[in-house]
Amino acid sequence: MKPLEVFLDEGALDGDARFPSAGAVIVGDAADASEQIEELMLELSLQPDFRLEPKADKLERVGFHHVEDNVLAKSRFKSLLPRLDFDWLSSANLHVGDEDPYDLLPVQFEWVVRRTLQKYRGRNLHFIFEQNQRMQAQFAGIVEAAAAATGTTSDSLSTSIGTKNDRALAIADYCIAISTQAIKVWMEQCCDNLRLGKDYRYRDFAAIEPSCSTLFAADLRRSVSNRAARMIDHTYFDVSGLHSASCTKAAST
Repeated sequence: MKPLEVFLDEGALDGDARFPSAGAVIVGDAADASEQIEELMLELSLQPDFRLEPKADKLERVGFHHVEDNVLAKSRFKSLLPRLDFDWLSSANLHVGDEDPYDLLPVQFEWVVRRTLQKYRGRNLHFIFEQNQRMQAQFAGIVEAAAAATGTTSDSLSTSIGTKNDRALAIADYCIAISTQAIKVWMEQCCDNLRLGKDYRYRDFAAIEPSCSTLFAADLRRSVSNRAARMIDHTYFDVSGLHSASCTKAAST
């Protein structure tokens, strides 16, 4: 049986929503997903208005990449995601301080690999990691450590570093970007998330939330979203027991 392909990426290491994250995407049919992504790339490249957008020429060379994609590319790829067949999980650190996020990522990658091995026990799995010069020497060891922790035989597992032909890596990239933006607005709402569903950042996440096995807050040791309970079902204060810095109700409690 052909190995099930697992696409892994990291993100949210800096910028407006700095929640260092490691994510894994398990695609039901990687060839079909890649074909749909390629078709979208071609469709965009043929649009005159898209060719006028910043960085439009990069799409054909490197594929979709959230941090570099222009507004039109982001919008179209987000619209495609709910139509693809995939399962995903992610581990995010909500409070980092001055720590180097790269010091946190190995543990987070091991967590998502371990959970993937537990969920897909008995399957041959091929882990495809997004290129990362600072981490790629650790990727094989991360899979080995997760296999040892779950009692998985190593002969059923393999790893590789992704190339631009591994189009499904873009799914993992976007899942991390979209989920960390949702975490940001969720934390801002803190005790009262009644307006959460009106925020476009959460609505983007809500579109892919049904495919999420779990979005795990590593520092809180709690899931903030999974198939049983969505992010909107509990406030940040419910989960953490702490008020966020922006909470409007903190002063009155």
